[in-house]
Amino acid sequence: MQSRKRQLIQLLCALSALLRNIGDVVFAVFVIQLITQFEPHPSYPFLGTRGYLTILLIYLLSLACHISAEQLKKSK
Repeated sequence: MQSRKRQLIQLLCALSALLRNIGDVVFAVFVIQLITQFEPHPSYPFLGTRGYLTILLIYLLSLACHISAEQLKKSK
């Protein structure tokens, strides 16, 4: 059981880091797009309010994974 718990904690930590990196990259592209005002393809999903909410969702998922991993570490 300890082994499965440790694996789950490692998975949640890795997922949290991955989502945080994805969020950082998407946020950087979003800011560059706002500054330069380049015209992205209409299928680009991170424009306007939808972009704000998508980036926020990515960061919130990362936070949820981090909190879950910390809770599992604290529980006996």
